[in-house]
Amino acid sequence: MKKIFCLCLLLILSSCAVSIGNAKKYIPEVNKFISGKKVLIFEFGDLEYISDNKKYGRVVFETSEITKTIAQSGTVIGYVQRPANDENPERWSQLPQYSAAQDNPTYVYFSFGEGVIRVSLQSETSIQNAADYFRDKKLKFIISN
Repeated sequence: MKKIFCLCLLLILSSCAVSIGNAKKYIPEVNKFISGKKVLIFEFGDLEYISDNKKYGRVVFETSEITKTIAQSGTVIGYVQRPANDENPERWSQLPQYSAAQDNPTYVYFSFGEGVIRVSLQSETSIQNAADYFRDKKLKFIISN
C-alpha cells in the first residue's frame, strides 16, 4: 500500500512539474502581434434610417479600409468627439455610449463588417434628442489587423 501511495504521489508531482514548465514556454502563434492600424474620421450627420416609432435609427459609413481579413480577424474601436469648450479641451469618448442625461435615454453603438461601419441609436422612447445631439459630432474609428 505504501508503494502505491508513493507511486501516485510521484506521478502527481511529475505532472505538476511538466505543467509549470510548459506555462513559461513562448508560443509564437499565440503571442504574435502585427502592428498595423488605420484611423478614420467621419461626420455623424443625419441618420439614414429612422424606424416609424422613432426608437431605432442608424447611419452607415462605407469604407474600403475594412477588408475581409479585418472583418474576420481584426478589430475596430470607435469614439465620439467631445468638442472643446471653456472648461475642457477636445476629447474622445469610446463607443458604445449610453446617454442617460437627456429626456429620452439612448444607447449608441456600432458594428462593422467588410467595407462598412454601422452606427445605431436605440431607445425605449425616442432617439430624436440623441440624433440631434450627435448630428454635428465627429466619429473616430481605429482599425487594427
